[in-house]
Amino acid sequence: MAPYSSLHLPARDPHGEAIRRRLYIGAVCCGLLLLGFGVFSQRLTNLHEQYLLYIAPLLLLLGLVDLWWLLMKRSLIIAELAGVGVLAAATIAQVVMASRAPLPPGAYPNSGPYWLMVCVCLLAFLALPPRRAAAFNLVLVVTAVALPWVLLGSPGTHVAGLVRLQFLMRLQFNAVIVVLLIWGLAWFRTQHANQADTQELLRRMAFTDALTQLPNRHAVYPAVEALLSGAARGQAGSLFLIDLDHFKQINDQHGHAVGDEVLIAAGQVLRNCVSEIGAGPPTLGRWGGEEFIVIMPGTSPERARIRAEHLLSEFRAWPWPHGLRVTVSIGSSSVQLGEAFSGLLARADEALYAAKLSGRDRAVMHGSTLAPLR
Repeated sequence: MAPYSSLHLPARDPHGEAIRRRLYIGAVCCGLLLLGFGVFSQRLTNLHEQYLLYIAPLLLLLGLVDLWWLLMKRSLIIAELAGVGVLAAATIAQVVMASRAPLPPGAYPNSGPYWLMVCVCLLAFLALPPRRAAAFNLVLVVTAVALPWVLLGSPGTHVAGLVRLQFLMRLQFNAVIVVLLIWGLAWFRTQHANQADTQELLRRMAFTDALTQLPNRHAVYPAVEALLSGAARGQAGSLFLIDLDHFKQINDQHGHAVGDEVLIAAGQVLRNCVSEIGAGPPTLGRWGGEEFIVIMPGTSPERARIRAEHLLSEFRAWPWPHGLRVTVSIGSSSVQLGEAFSGLLARADEALYAAKLSGRDRAVMHGSTLAPLR
């Protein structure tokens, strides 16, 4: 059963987590290939690099576990946090090993730790809240940059040592610039997302009734215009005005708080009603006070009568708060070719008035009466 449609507003992407999961699966696969190639090549060339000998095999194992976790669609946040922690530890370990390893004359310092650091910073901005990601990355970058200078000590006046430190300084500078660029992009993305969320909230507040969370009358107008446009193409359509019976007595006898509960429950009853098979989804809204409106495209007067009868039954059977018995009166009109909204609404209002005069708890289809079920 399809519920009455509420206000159609743009929503956030429901597939965002699935997209991130696929992105991480691709990144882990690429990382495993690179690590595997590094381990295999160092065995072929007999380099005996400590990182490839001791750290890379462990990362391969953890990467396979992470890949299995992602493919099994387990908690994404755990995979993200674990990935950030493991890669950060691997970065520091690689920095330490690269700093203490002897460097052949004329060779450049190992840039691997710093590009791994950049990847960890990027993952942290994706996985952590912005402030925590910034703090985490600050600690990681400062540690990764400072450790080589502590471990290398003074180069003395040896030309090769000075050149090595110059290369190291240039490498670190480039890596820090990339991290700052990533941080700037992450900050911009966060600001853009916050601005979009604020605009969405303001839009919802402008077009949504604060109490019932149904569309207000401003949000209903586009559905009415669509109904009138459909009439010009020969399409049927109907409108319900629904008013809670004796609502003033509920407020006077039980208080406005109970009255608000009744209004909220009335909105829920309307949401639970089924749509017409083969017709467009109806649009409902709070028209004002204790009055609601339902726009039903593709609904003929005969079908509107059946739907009104069903709606009356739903209201009678609903478990109202505080043991109250709440009924409604319904006035209905069907769209006519060439008429304006004012005419359509006026006929529905006349039908609603007739339902009230004839005893309430009933529906009047413009020109005929639907008596209440007993």
